[in-house]
Amino acid sequence: MNPNALIAQRPRPVDCLQLAIGDFPVSVSSAMPNLLEDLKKLYSLHRDDARNEKPTIRMEVRKTRAPLGRARYAIYGDDQEITQGRIPREVVPYLEWGINLRLMATHPEYVQLHAASMSRDGQGFIFAGESGCGKSTLAACLLARGWHYLCDEFALIDRATLLLHPFPKALCIKGGSFAVVRREGLRFTRRGDYIKSRKGRVAYINPHDVRSGAIGRPCAVRAIVFPKYSGKDDPRCVPLSRSRAMLELVGCVFNRDAFLDGGLSVIHELLQNANCYRLEVGTPEKTCKLIDSLVGREITFAPAHHPATTVSAKPSTRRIEAPTLSRRDMFHRGVKLAFTVPTVATLLSRPAYAAASNPSGACSTGVQTGGLCESDADCCSGDCDFGICN
Repeated sequence: MNPNALIAQRPRPVDCLQLAIGDFPVSVSSAMPNLLEDLKKLYSLHRDDARNEKPTIRMEVRKTRAPLGRARYAIYGDDQEITQGRIPREVVPYLEWGINLRLMATHPEYVQLHAASMSRDGQGFIFAGESGCGKSTLAACLLARGWHYLCDEFALIDRATLLLHPFPKALCIKGGSFAVVRREGLRFTRRGDYIKSRKGRVAYINPHDVRSGAIGRPCAVRAIVFPKYSGKDDPRCVPLSRSRAMLELVGCVFNRDAFLDGGLSVIHELLQNANCYRLEVGTPEKTCKLIDSLVGREITFAPAHHPATTVSAKPSTRRIEAPTLSRRDMFHRGVKLAFTVPTVATLLSRPAYAAASNPSGACSTGVQTGGLCESDADCCSGDCDFGICN
C-alpha cells in the first residue's frame, strides 16, 4: 500500500480554543482550522491569568460521514450531541446556538429572557420579544450610536441583585438587515455570510470591532421595551402597564424550570423599578432618537388599560385602528397563554388565596365557634389541621 495514502487517511489533530464571552469561559474543540479562525475573529481569547468562578461551557465540533458518504458536522455541548449541520457555513450558527443552550442549562442563578440588552449612562434597557421583531438590528444601531452592548439574545437577570449582566456574544444579523447595518457604518467579521436553518443568511459583528469599551457592565434595569417592526418611517412608543408587561415577559423566559422556582417574584420586583413600553420600530435614526429620549425618565406606572398618551419622535394625527392578528401571531399568543395560564392559576389557587386573605393561618370557622375544627368539612378553607388552615 502506498504510504502516502495512509498519511491522507489520518484524521486531523483536534485543537482546543479557549474563548471568553464576557465573564463566561467557553472552550471549543475541533479539527476544522477555518472554524477556529472564524471564532478568533468573533471573540476574545480567554486569558490564562483570568480568575473566573463560572463553569466553562465545553463545545466540540466533530466531522462525520453519513451512510451515503455525505459529510455531517455534529455539535456537542458538555459531551451531549445538540444538532448536526450539513454544510460548513452552518457550523458557526449551530455552534452559537449550542452555546446558548448550555448557558440556559448551566446558569440557573439568572432569570434568562429572550431579549436584547443594552445600557446607556449606567441604565439597563431590555428589548424583549420573539424572533424576527428586530432585536439584533436595533441593538446594532444603538451600539453604533454610543450605547453599551450586553447581548442581542439574552437578558440575564441576577436573582440576588436584580442586576442585568452582559453576555456579549457576537451580534447575529439576518440577511434582510445587512443593508441597514452597513448604512450605520458597521462591518461584518468576514466577507462571506453563514446559513442559519430557517433564518437563512446571517452575518456576525464583533462588538469589540465597533469601538474600544463597547461592552457594558452589570447595571440596574431602567426600562423594558417590547419592539415590533411596523414598516413605517415614524416610530411610536406607548407606555405599557406592568400587568401586561408581566405576561409578555413570562412568555420570553428561556430557563423555565429555574424560573418556576421563585422567578416570578424576581420579574415582579424588576417591574417595580422599571418603565415599560411597546415600541413600533421605524427608521433606525428616528427609532434610536426616540429610545434616547427614554433614558433618565422618572419611574412611572402606566394604567392597566390601554393608555392614550404616547411618546413619539413626531406628533401624529392619524387614526389608530385595532390591529388584525395573523395566524402566526395567534399561534404565538396561544403558546404564551399555555404557559402563563397554569402559572397564574397556581398563584390564584384556593390555598394561595386563603393564605393571602388570612395571613395568621388561624381558621376563621374555629375562631367564630370558639373551638378548633374537627374535620376538613368544618374548616373555612376545606383543609384544616387542628385549627390551622393548610
